[in-house]
Amino acid sequence: MEKMMDRCGLFGMFDNNGFHTSHLIYYGLFSMQHRGMEAAGICVNDNQGNFSYVKDEGLVTEVFDEMKLEKLQGHAGIGHILRYDGSDARENAQPIVIRYTNGHMAVALNGGLTNIEEIRHDLELKGSVFQTMEAAEVISVLISRARNNYPTIEEAIASIMPMLKGGYAMLVMTPRKVIGVRDPQGIRPLVLGREDHSWFLSSETCAFDELNVDYVRDIQPGEIVVINAEGPHSIQGMPAQPIRACIYEYIYYSHPASVFGGQEVYKARYNMGCHLAKEAPADADAVVWVPDSGLAAAAGYADTRGIPMVDAFVKNKYYGNNLVKPEGILFDRKIHMKLSVIKSQVKDKNIVVVDDSMVRGTTAQTLVELLRHAGAKSVHLRIASATISHPCYYGASMPEEKKAGAEYYLNLSVQLKEDTEWAKAGADSLAFLSSEGMVAACPDAAGGFCMACFNGDYPTK
Repeated sequence: MEKMMDRCGLFGMFDNNGFHTSHLIYYGLFSMQHRGMEAAGICVNDNQGNFSYVKDEGLVTEVFDEMKLEKLQGHAGIGHILRYDGSDARENAQPIVIRYTNGHMAVALNGGLTNIEEIRHDLELKGSVFQTMEAAEVISVLISRARNNYPTIEEAIASIMPMLKGGYAMLVMTPRKVIGVRDPQGIRPLVLGREDHSWFLSSETCAFDELNVDYVRDIQPGEIVVINAEGPHSIQGMPAQPIRACIYEYIYYSHPASVFGGQEVYKARYNMGCHLAKEAPADADAVVWVPDSGLAAAAGYADTRGIPMVDAFVKNKYYGNNLVKPEGILFDRKIHMKLSVIKSQVKDKNIVVVDDSMVRGTTAQTLVELLRHAGAKSVHLRIASATISHPCYYGASMPEEKKAGAEYYLNLSVQLKEDTEWAKAGADSLAFLSSEGMVAACPDAAGGFCMACFNGDYPTK
């Protein structure tokens, strides 16, 4: 089913020894490939303050090879993966690298700013010229201009933070520092890790697990953490506000093994399935999960209802970016290339299909058709999140209809809740988890949530 996709992932490090810096960033980005598949980039800083970088469209494994990584030598670096909708991925690949009066600077951003066009326009009127459409480039110009008025780069960053309206996490690298920044409400994630004398910053803890890096803590809302040869220290860039962490990180964005704000993602998804089973039970013989993100919620639903969970959908592992995508009347057949059904698992059975989320529901019908064609007696769709009723302005890549604004999603949300054949996508029944159920599924999370895409309550005004 259609998903809201996160725009980016970040990974950076500072290592006084400088051994294999680019390789470690490469593996860190690879472990978070789910956060962005359109472009990847790494910028490394040698001991002399010289920057070298490689960035291009494609997966991490497509952009980099051993020869390119060997050329990226240095003691510090930052990396970025991009998911972008609507513009040239190669042109907008990050990190953004600039040269200004104080030397080199590299910037990588995860998130979205609601006022970025206003800031860009103001800078253009003052003579700035931009090569990309990325907010990271605009921020790099703001920092470089502010740096002339402050003794340190972190103070310059703090001075521009009140201008940035939205949800974001950011990495900034200078000749002697790697810096992590998180928005004042903690909408987007950023975590700190350590291995011996090396320090790491990442969008997710799953990257630390892959590299045997010890998780230290979450970067706090409004915090600027500065890592140099002496290790990390922090300043408060802006006063911390009540945490409004993106709840979609728990629903879909993050890797199941990651921990965000003290809450394990897998456990949150499992709990969502448990609450969904209580709110929307269905008489069924088996529970089926939609690969890959529906697994945890389906397990929770099955355990709560006491119904066996079966593997029915098989994902084609070769389905990817290089496949020629069907268009027009062929679109409805796309799912057949991506998923197959094991008929013996569903034939003559009443089936509950559990998925993590549904934006438009345009592919849900095909999923139901696949199950019916395989011999399912009845099919009940259960979605482990609420109906999306508003667009996201904080970095999520949503369908093109977001241009229609809140009205489109409000109408869609109402339609999906109606008991119509269209709304049910051909299923015998359709039900969504309540907003209260989503929150209750995250008991260990430190603070509140941004749920604007579900309720229109935007943290920034």
